[in-house]
Amino acid sequence: MFSHFWNILFYKPLYNALVFFVSVFPLHSMFIAVIILTIIVRIILYPLSFKALKTQIGMSRIKGKLKEIQKNYPDKQEQAKKTMELYKEHGVNPFSSFFTILIQLPIIIALYRVFQNFSVKGLDSSLLYNFVSKPDVVNLTSFGINLAEKSILLALLTGITQYIYLNLSSSLRKKIEEKDGVVEKTAQEKMMESVGSSMKYTMPIIITIVAYIAGGALALYWFVSNIFIIIQEKYIHRKLGTREVKRENG
Repeated sequence: MFSHFWNILFYKPLYNALVFFVSVFPLHSMFIAVIILTIIVRIILYPLSFKALKTQIGMSRIKGKLKEIQKNYPDKQEQAKKTMELYKEHGVNPFSSFFTILIQLPIIIALYRVFQNFSVKGLDSSLLYNFVSKPDVVNLTSFGINLAEKSILLALLTGITQYIYLNLSSSLRKKIEEKDGVVEKTAQEKMMESVGSSMKYTMPIIITIVAYIAGGALALYWFVSNIFIIIQEKYIHRKLGTREVKRENG
C-alpha cells in the first residue's frame, strides 16, 4: 500500500518530469534534464526552505532571551511555559526545520531510484503518462561525463559546494548572534560549536563519498541543489535582514 502511494505521489511524477525534459530539450540531454528538474524541485521546496531558515534565524536572535529564561526560571514547567511564550511572541516554530528535512526525504529517495533505474534499465515507457512523449534517444553523456556511471568530478564538486554552504550558514548565524548580543557561551555550547566546526570538514568528505557511490546523475542533482541553496540562503538572509531593519525603523 505504502509503495503504491509512494510511486503515485513521488516516483512516477519525477520519472515523467525527467523524461519530459529529456524529450523537449536539444540533443535529448540527460545532463540538461537533471539540472532543470533540480531547479524546479528546489523552487517547489522554496516556501518550506524559507520557513525553516526563518526559524533558524529567529532561534539565533532569541538565543540570549532563552538563556535568560533558563537562568531566571529554574522550574522546568515554568521554563517550558516561558519558552513557548517567547516562541509565540517572535513567531518561531522550532519544529519547522525538522518538517522541511522530513518532506525532502521521499523526494531525494525517489530521485535516486529514478536516476538509478533510468541509468541501469533505460527508459521504461510503461511508466509514462499519456501526454509525455517517449524520446527517440537519451544522451547520458555530456562534457565527457556519463551520468549512468560514477563520476569523481561531480562527487568532488558536490563535496566542495557542501563545504561552502556549511561555512556560509555558520558565518551568517554567528553574525546574527553577535549582532543580537549573544557573545558569552556556556561550556556545552562551546563543545557543540567545536563539533559543528569539525562537521564542516567531515560532512563534505562523507557527502563526496556518498555522491560518488550514488552515481553521476544523483551527484549532479546534489551539486546543482547545493548551488541553488547557497544562493537561496544569501537571498533569504538579506530579505529577512531588510525586513528587520524596516521594522526597527518603524
